[in-house]
Amino acid sequence: YRRQRQMCIRDSKITEQMTEVLSLGEDEKAKVYEIQLNRFQQIASIREEYKNDSQTRKSELKKVYRKLFGKLNKALDKEKMQSWKTFKQSNKN
Repeated sequence: YRRQRQMCIRDSKITEQMTEVLSLGEDEKAKVYEIQLNRFQQIASIREEYKNDSQTRKSELKKVYRKLFGKLNKALDKEKMQSWKTFKQSNKN
């Protein structure tokens, strides 16, 4: 339960950040939230399933990240995706 709650908080934070940075409408915000929620659920499942196999775990996680980009591309227009990419690059720690 705790892990699921943490996932909801994380995808909410990312969704809120994307909403603010990209000025998303309610429809776009809902799509982004669903995409992020699904992403975190998949990641948690992969980490649990492959906790003793780091090679497979890394490979499976990369697939999720590639799919994430494709799903966000479908949900948001090209300009917003470029803005998000620029924002992420400028805010890397």
